[in-house]
Amino acid sequence: MLQSKLDRLIREEIEALLAPLADAASLHDLAEESLANALQDSVILHADCRAWFLLPLIVYNILCGECELALPAIAGLELLKVAAEVLDDIEDADSAKSLPSKYGVPLALNTASTLIILAEKAFTLLKDNGVSDAVVVSLINTVNSYYTTTCMGQHLDLSLTPDAIASEDTYLRVIAMKSASVVECACYTGALLAGANQELINSFAIFGHNLGMASQIANDIKAVINLKDIKNRKITLPAIFALARTEGKTHRLMDEMFCKRSLGFDFAPDQIRDLLFSTGAMQYAAIKREIYNQEAKDILMRMKTEGIKVEQLQQFLN
Repeated sequence: MLQSKLDRLIREEIEALLAPLADAASLHDLAEESLANALQDSVILHADCRAWFLLPLIVYNILCGECELALPAIAGLELLKVAAEVLDDIEDADSAKSLPSKYGVPLALNTASTLIILAEKAFTLLKDNGVSDAVVVSLINTVNSYYTTTCMGQHLDLSLTPDAIASEDTYLRVIAMKSASVVECACYTGALLAGANQELINSFAIFGHNLGMASQIANDIKAVINLKDIKNRKITLPAIFALARTEGKTHRLMDEMFCKRSLGFDFAPDQIRDLLFSTGAMQYAAIKREIYNQEAKDILMRMKTEGIKVEQLQQFLN
């Protein structure tokens, strides 16, 4: 019931932010479509109905009870996250359903720019809800700092050679910057808006980091199982493990597949997936994911002993 209410409130807030686009109806439609794509991708990746875009609002809600005051910021965070996903689609060019694939890069770029501008506008609307200038400035600075980290992670992901990204330490650093930082930002800002002390804010940030790392590795595992990352020859944690732990013919196959990426290399995706299972790569990724997942659980348990009702956050862990 509560999640349904939060979902309705945040969607109404986003609609209000998109309303000025009515004079350019097709731009409004593209913004709506990008939001819908982001929600659909979240459900597909996580194979559940966890409302990830509600995460900062849930953090705020469990600390304050009421949530209306924070709605503009939460809506802004979602618009900013979706804008980043549109830009990611442009850079990766790996989805036929994405905005750049369907409508071209110029329209996709303009849509992403519009969402970023509306997100910044949303943060300033907090003043209308009685939030102090100091808190608004702190929130904008925090969000921009996190998303600068996200951009740096994306830069590394795009610019590093396959051999460089095929290091576990490097890969974990990249996904911490590119993916986990977004989840950490959501948790940090939710606690910041709720007026939590810095120690508690930091605890939520660490929870968000571990949740983001666990989620990204879970996505890596799913993208191997459904063959998406294999068909795209994308290096993720399972491939990195296999490259480091195999020898002979199997290693040469993995190296050709993920590092050399020769255009004439003929491979069967199912065969590569089977090898990732038989070499223990998938099991290793699952264990690594569970380590981050357990770290996040431990933080919630410590919060619970301090009287914080964390049940709504437990849905994001499994």
